[in-house]
Order: sequence, then C-alpha cells, then structure tokens
Amino acid sequence: MGHNRLKHEKSLYLRQHADNPIHWWPYGPEALQKAQDDKLPIFLSIGYSACHWCHVMATESFADQEIAEIINKHFVAIKIDREEYPEIDNYYQKACHLYSHNTGWPLSAFLLPDMRPFFVGTYFPAIAKQKETTFGELLAEILRVYKGDHPKVLENAQKVFEAITNEGYQPEEKVDFKGHFPSPMAIMDAIKKFQDETNGGYGMAPKFPNFAFYEWAVEQILEGIIDKTHGVHIVKTVETMLMGGIYDHARGGIHRYTTDAAWQIPHFEKMLYDQAGLLRLLSKISLIFPSPLVYDALINTLDYLQNEMFDEDRGYFFSNQSADSEGIEGLYFTFSEEEFEDAMNNSPDNQEDFLNKNMEKIKRWHKISEKGNFHSKLNIISLDWKHREEFFTADGWTLVRKTRQALAHARKGRLPPKTDTKGVAGHNFLIMSALCDVIQYCKIDAIKKMARTIFDQAADKLDNNFLVNGETINHVTTIERGIPYVEDYIFYADYQLRAYELTGEDQYKSRVFSIIKHILNKYLAEDNCFTRPVELSGHENYPNQRLHSFDNSYRSPLSVLLFLARKSALLFNAPELTSQSESLFERTTHACLKNPLNSGEALRTFTYPDDAFKVLSIPKTWLKQETFLNFLTYFLPRFVFNYHENKEGDRWQICGQSKCELQGDGLDSFIKALVPAK
Repeated sequence: MGHNRLKHEKSLYLRQHADNPIHWWPYGPEALQKAQDDKLPIFLSIGYSACHWCHVMATESFADQEIAEIINKHFVAIKIDREEYPEIDNYYQKACHLYSHNTGWPLSAFLLPDMRPFFVGTYFPAIAKQKETTFGELLAEILRVYKGDHPKVLENAQKVFEAITNEGYQPEEKVDFKGHFPSPMAIMDAIKKFQDETNGGYGMAPKFPNFAFYEWAVEQILEGIIDKTHGVHIVKTVETMLMGGIYDHARGGIHRYTTDAAWQIPHFEKMLYDQAGLLRLLSKISLIFPSPLVYDALINTLDYLQNEMFDEDRGYFFSNQSADSEGIEGLYFTFSEEEFEDAMNNSPDNQEDFLNKNMEKIKRWHKISEKGNFHSKLNIISLDWKHREEFFTADGWTLVRKTRQALAHARKGRLPPKTDTKGVAGHNFLIMSALCDVIQYCKIDAIKKMARTIFDQAADKLDNNFLVNGETINHVTTIERGIPYVEDYIFYADYQLRAYELTGEDQYKSRVFSIIKHILNKYLAEDNCFTRPVELSGHENYPNQRLHSFDNSYRSPLSVLLFLARKSALLFNAPELTSQSESLFERTTHACLKNPLNSGEALRTFTYPDDAFKVLSIPKTWLKQETFLNFLTYFLPRFVFNYHENKEGDRWQICGQSKCELQGDGLDSFIKALVPAK
C-alpha cells in the first residue's frame, strides 16, 4: 500500500507536501530501488520552500486526486528540496534547458529508473489559460511516449545524459585580446549597449541584481580605472534598486528579482545569499555614494538578518523566507491605500500627527494610490525617482524613515511569510564574508559594530553546525550528507581568509591553506573542478557536475576558488596553488568574457595582472588601533594581509610576486608610504 512519506522529513519544503495525495518519496536509495524493482519511470519534482510557483503547482496539481491517482499508478514520485541537493538540481536544470530551453522552479523531471532524464520542464498549469500544455495533458503524453515508443525514450535520455556528462571537456572557444586581460573600461564599453538608461541595471525584464558584477565595477571605480560615465550608471543602478519594490523598505533586505524592468514588481521571496550580495555591494559603494539610502539599507538589512534570519541559540543563518502569506504572494509586504493611511495614523512615532499632516506627500513619494500598482488594489512600497530631490533632504529623509517605521509597525500585526529555518553551509559562509566587507569598508561606526556583533555571534558556533569532526563540511542542517559538496569548502575558505584579515587570528589563517589544497587535490581533474570528490564520481546515480565561472544566484564558486588561489599563493608563498589550477584559469578567462555581466567574480580574478596582488605584512597589534582600522577601507580585495606578532616590532612590508617593494617601521610611516602627501 503506497503512502506519502514526507511527514517526518526535516525539510520545510518536503513537509509542505506531506498532505498531498501523491505517494511522495524523499530522495534516497529506497525510492530508486522501488523504481527499478517495479520498472516504473520516476517523476522528480524539485523546488524550495520560498518558491511561489512551487506552491501554485502544489495547490493546483499535486493536491488533485485525479492527478495523484495517475502518478501513484504509473510513476515513483520523488520530491527534492533543491537546497539539500543542489547538484541534483543543477543536473536536471541542464537537462531542462536541453529539452525545453527553459530553467527554474518548480522543476518537473521525468526519468528512467536509473535517473537518466527523458523529459524535463518547469511549471505546468492545471488549466490552460492560453495554449500551454496542462500538467494532466503532459502526464498523458509522457505515458503514451514512454510505453509506445520506448526505444526513442531510451535514445533521447542517453543523448542528454552524455551531453551533460561531457560538458566542459571541449576546449573553451578563445576570445582575442591584447595583454593579460581586457581592461575594465573595454569590458564596460562592450556591455554599454545593454544598459537600461532609465531604470539602471542591464537588460530588460525580468531584472535580477548582478551583485558580483556591480561589486567588481565599484572596485574598479575605487581604483580609478572606470570613468565617470560608467560610474554614474552603476551608482544609478544601486540607487534605483534601493528605491524600487525589490528592496523591502519597511524591514530591510532584498527580494530575489523583479518581473518588470523598473525594479518595481518583485517575486517576494528573500534568499540568504541575496542578502550577502547586497551587503558586499553596499559596503563598497558607500565609499563613493555615501547616501542615507545606502546607509539605511545596510542598517536595516543587518537588523533584518540578526532578528529574522539568525538562530542565536544554534548560531547559524536561515536559508530563506517565502513570498507568500495566507496563500497570497506579496500580501505581507503590500498595502492598499487605506491600509497605508492606517499604518501612518497608528504609528507609535506619529507625534503631533506628523505623518497624517504629510500624508499626501508621503503617498506621492511612495507611489501609493487607490488603484494600486499590484493585484487587488495593493501597493508595492517603493520610492519615486521623480521626487528624489524632495526626499533627499534632511527633513525629507526624516519623513521617509518615519514612514518606514510606521510600515514596519503595521506589519507586526500581520501573519508573516514562513521562514525556512534550515541552515545551508555555503550560504552561511557567504554571509560571513559579506559581514567582513561591511566591517572593513563601511565608515559608519554604528554599522560596523552591528556587523561585528552579528559576525561574532555566528563565528562562535558556526563550525559546530556544519563541520563534522572538525574537517568534513555537512552541506545542510536538515540531513547528513554522505558526500561533501565543493562549494561549501570554497566559501568556507573565503570566509576563513576574510576573518583572518580582520582579526589576525591564526586559527583562520591555518585553515585557508589546508582547505584550498584539499579542494585542488580532491576535486580537480581533466581541467575541471567537480562538485564532489573525483574519487566519488561513480557513487551517485547522476554525473559528477563541473563548476562553471558564471555567477548564477550568487558568486561563482569556481571563480572564488581561483581568486583565493591567487591571493593564497602570495600569503603562503605557495605558487603551486596557482600552477595546480592553471588549466582552470585559462578556460575561465575566455568563458567570462563571453558573458561579463554574469561573471563579476571571474572578472575580479582576471582583471589584475600578477604584480597587482600585494601582501601586506604588518603587526597584529595594529588591529587594536583606530587609525589602522579606519585605513582598511583603502585595501581592495587584491591586497592580502599577513600579521606578525610583537617580536618583529612595528616592522611592516609590502611585497609582490617576487620581491618586497616597500618597508618601514610604525603605522605613521606605513600610511605615509601609501597615501601621497597633499
């Protein structure tokens, strides 16, 4: 007798499907054995708890008794949380692209009993609104083809399996350029035609924040390499994002993406890794655009992370928050005109009826109207670019802040979206590195202290959540993964290096070298870096995936690894770290130039020639001096710090690949050597 087996799973996403009439299995050997024993195809559904369209398909189709009867009779149904098994999701996303030129969630994959895919798509409606295939029609067609033309099914599945398995073996088509790498200006000029001059960013709808690319561009502005024209566009991009509906004005934090070009209409889920990208970008752009818009976004996002996305007892960050509440997308975040006015009038900070007296101005600035700008006459909260000269004044911004406080207070009386309280190792390490950036680059002491407090709270306990026996990194808190996942190690090494640079603690430094060597020895083969150890390539029912250089939802792990290798080769005087990965460098160099907007992390790796990377050997005692801590904002990521104890006194050195270029004694001489006298 079949039954649904998801009730006792730790994954929130899986438990959300525990009441479906479909006889779901969690991913594992029992489900795969069932498919092989009964000679049944597999219906594999992949999603995550914050995914709006996953919930729509669950409500429309997975809760339907007729659909369930078809699936239960003819398939083994497996449900996967993509945050628990990202490499499985990655594999079938590639298959989805080959079959339907589409990717995304929910992912609907139909597999042979050995897990080779013979068709993969995404969301299918229960009822066709136009000419799209319904899920019921798809099931009927899948069964017809599977039974009626089985040899063709096997042939197609094998072709897709081989295409994905062999991906990355072909030499990368080379891009011609002079010198070690094209200049940042040449790259910015090449993508200028994609600039959205009206709304900022690049391209049209849907709009995703290219955090890593924007961050790289800001670094090049700070280096004085990118000119004012391109710099103005990057600043406008950040400004319009923070004014748009993609940013949560009431609470802080950023949503995944917008369905329009103006950053106005988001899918409302909040992912932990997006908050990491936002913090990194804002901390650096604050050096060239010290706006209250940026500083408030930093403060509020840090507060949001600490109070809504952090388990203080266990010491890790949660993975995401849903787009839906009460079954409606965006309901928690949006306001009708009447609800907005009530929020202003009922604010505890509404002394002397201040907000009500300014109601029309506030509504105009925030685009609030009776008809709304979202469904059901609801308004997505944003700031109107047309009125920026009005609210970017001392009095105007005070009014904006009071408005945000009133909205945050009003939301306390609402049912919030569900928070997925699992911890994902790599995403936690991304946040820790981002907090280091805030501590280093933001010049506002209160913000630095907030970031440092959160960092210290997590650093004390993070290893206990994700490290097994102090060595193996377990990918997620909800299950014990038998096979370690390479991106967790890469992001952990990045976090450890950043932590060392800001604390001088040797425990962080010692881990960096051993982790990078471990990755290069265990995960590299045939000019590729794989997601699981090469020696374990045959231990799963899907191919060992190759890392790529593109920043997908977050910084490319491969590109982070290559940048770490360049810095660590200097820090540890270990040129083998770069020579061992030399073939990866060449492949990635050319790949990133074909799509620079999605290769910000790779651009950081390759922009600088070897002699631009510097090791700063300095006394650890300087970390206790306010003058030095304030001076840290001058050192962009191509610099790596190496601290020494008091036995070497106040001696400092700045060294490159083959020689030490500057040296002296004392912090004053260090600063004078680096900052020209006016």
